[in-house]
Amino acid sequence: MNYNNDYQIVLGLILALMIFGVALELRFIAFQAVLQRPIAALCGLIGQVIFLPWVTLLITLLLDLPAGIELGMLLVAASPGGNLSNIITHLAKGNTALSVSMTAVSSLFAIITLPLNFTLTANINPVTHAMISGSGDLRIDSLMIIKSMIVLLLVPLLLGMILGNYFTGFAHKITPFFKRISSLAFVVFVAFAIGGNWKIFLEHLGFVFIIVVFHNFIALCIGNLIARLFRQNEGNRRAITIEVGMQNSGLALGLILTQFQAEPNMALVAAFWGIWHIISGLLLVSFWKRNPPQEGY
Repeated sequence: MNYNNDYQIVLGLILALMIFGVALELRFIAFQAVLQRPIAALCGLIGQVIFLPWVTLLITLLLDLPAGIELGMLLVAASPGGNLSNIITHLAKGNTALSVSMTAVSSLFAIITLPLNFTLTANINPVTHAMISGSGDLRIDSLMIIKSMIVLLLVPLLLGMILGNYFTGFAHKITPFFKRISSLAFVVFVAFAIGGNWKIFLEHLGFVFIIVVFHNFIALCIGNLIARLFRQNEGNRRAITIEVGMQNSGLALGLILTQFQAEPNMALVAAFWGIWHIISGLLLVSFWKRNPPQEGY
């Protein structure tokens, strides 16, 4: 893939700005809410941190897919929840407070869970293991992934939360600016990356998109099924379903571009996931809006 390594610093700064902008709206009370309703939050986190990565591993073992696609699926599955899940949950009349709690906790724990889940699952799968082993095309340095997680996720997350919780008035003023600028910069950056590799993307467009749609459907099913197993009410089920089905694909794409030599199939999976999970979330909103939850939160 045509990707200049000099872009890594720029992309890292853009992703850090995005995480910082999101963190400005996260409140410490979200973590307190987890303690107040531990079963509901634990249910969602189990689905996202345990079931999704390992069910994805099973899918990659059953399907004969290119190694890059399988690696992309494993990385997206190991990623924490995305902040868009909170908006989609609100539109779907789900438990938005629970969604915010799960996003905050999964993002904070991702510095451990993402490299752990990804490294384990990628090495168990013989196809992906061959790609990342000493003789393969890629090298996985778990320590470098953790360092990237600290720079791209943990530091801006903590700084944003501190500013948002202790300097609330100032945070309210700068939040729209950070969210607009960082999102625009990310879109422009990805557009340049895709533009420079347009032929590669066109060659794999249909196949990878089908895989992403299928993978996202499985993620949504996992969220819904585990919520039902834990006997959660309708509002909680919607929040958990959406949370497990909407991963932070922007973070995954950033890691792919900075740590995995911009492997094209991995990048395609993360990029398409970021587009499709919004569409699938809005489809759920459309369905659920016609069937408002009857139970209390």
